[in-house]
Amino acid sequence: MRTSLLCASLITAFLVTACGGDTTSPSNDTPQRMRQAATTAATSAATPIIFTGLRSNYSITAASGGYLVTDTTGSEAARVVAATARLRFSDSSLSFDVDGIPGQVYRLYRAAFARTPDAAGLGYWIGASDQGADLLSIAQGFVSSDEFKTLYAQANTNTAVVQQYYANVLNRAGDQGGIDYWVGILDRKADTLAGVLASFSGSAENKAGTAGAVQNGIAYMEYGVNYPAYAKAFPLRTAYRQRISAPTTDYLTISGDCAGYASYTTKAPASVTFEGNSALLSETNASLGLTVCSPASLAWTIRDYFDADDALLGHSQSNSDYDITSSAQRSLPASAKVGDRGVYATQQLYADSSKSGNPGQRVLSYEVTADGNASDSAILKLSAAHTSAAGQATFSRSFSYRIGAQGTLSLLSVDEVYSNGLHLIYTVNPANAQPARLTVTDSVVGTGSAAVAGQTLTVNYTGWLYDPNAPGFKGKQFDSSAGRSAFSFTLGAGMVIQGWDQGMVGMKVGGKRTLLIPSNLGYGTAGAGGSIPGNAALVFDVELVGIK
Repeated sequence: MRTSLLCASLITAFLVTACGGDTTSPSNDTPQRMRQAATTAATSAATPIIFTGLRSNYSITAASGGYLVTDTTGSEAARVVAATARLRFSDSSLSFDVDGIPGQVYRLYRAAFARTPDAAGLGYWIGASDQGADLLSIAQGFVSSDEFKTLYAQANTNTAVVQQYYANVLNRAGDQGGIDYWVGILDRKADTLAGVLASFSGSAENKAGTAGAVQNGIAYMEYGVNYPAYAKAFPLRTAYRQRISAPTTDYLTISGDCAGYASYTTKAPASVTFEGNSALLSETNASLGLTVCSPASLAWTIRDYFDADDALLGHSQSNSDYDITSSAQRSLPASAKVGDRGVYATQQLYADSSKSGNPGQRVLSYEVTADGNASDSAILKLSAAHTSAAGQATFSRSFSYRIGAQGTLSLLSVDEVYSNGLHLIYTVNPANAQPARLTVTDSVVGTGSAAVAGQTLTVNYTGWLYDPNAPGFKGKQFDSSAGRSAFSFTLGAGMVIQGWDQGMVGMKVGGKRTLLIPSNLGYGTAGAGGSIPGNAALVFDVELVGIK
């Protein structure tokens, strides 16, 4: 990309950003090495690894081969990413690649303006470098900006410019030999102001001087990316109140480990008392008919009790559990954006209303995810996780709804997992059935050290479209390495779908593993080629042949 085009883009996109460069003295680097550093350019754009929550919801610590990214809310599995990976959260992006494009552009930007780059401007220039702009072109764009001209308004001679480069970039006065060298370069017109700035930026001294500023990652906003956290908010509490206030019946198809049908019928709310307090009762009757599994029919009643402010007082389920809300937080947030999630109530769980014995716990959580590419709707998942008094998981149930911007809420699916491993999926349209989460099952545990991010894995594999009615959920086969060479990739580098990058961590050579991958960790709404449609969940059998 030519400098003139970069500057034109700069004016239209980021009026106050500029291009940056780095300087040094001959005592630190030879001119040849400095010029090489100054002209380094991108060869290809890195694919970001997507995390669905806010950046503040994650802790990041150094790990073998890269970094361990842990969701502190507990909604997303921890994963190890490569040291050069780029991470995209719902509100910002982050990179630890201090020697690659993000680090080079960060130092150049900081050098040009003697300040921390703003996130949007930095993201724009990282994107420009990804598309082939070299550092000299970016530096020229910075030097041509109004901010640079204002910063150097009093530097009317080449000597003054070089002295200010030393002060602004390296935070020290220049040594006389270094000043004479760079002034000579400019006086002879052997290089431009942009070229000398880029040389200062790429110097070893500047890298060392900025190391502390980037040790916790380089934060930026990717140009052209619509971060979910800044999208419209959906009225969760209003939508849920409207949903439980209107009598309705949902008919669903059961798949997973059992096949059959189900109906969920919600009655109009009624005024009652709960634990001695006035309450509003929302009652749903569930009825199941199973064509596979026994017993053939099941029925139960679900009751939720709310106060006048829509705060959840308790819950009961016939012949199952009796819950009393024990947390200060008792209601869904008034509104939430795509990427938001969290716990909205914690309840003490008893076997029945006698409240005898040691209580277990029922934790209610919510999560809002994208509804394909739609901007006026999203997917709301409401989950209940049951644990015993000993802290062991006993049961979980998740309701997934499509929520509209005006507060409409329509049921899409119900997902249940029991302590004995039984997994039932209820869907309005079984063709859109999804596993509740990434599921990893080892049929053979290999030997040796476990795979970590940054290593090259060589695998044999077969992939199927997820079919909740097929044995092992394996529907139509769409790919296999059988009869071909084994496939190799770098774990955690974004070279494969996220379901592989997350699901193959910890495998050992000789191991065989089955991955159930929801579409958001596969090929998403776009699908892949003609064999994988949009929103398709996937099943893979993978054998780890080697690790390097």
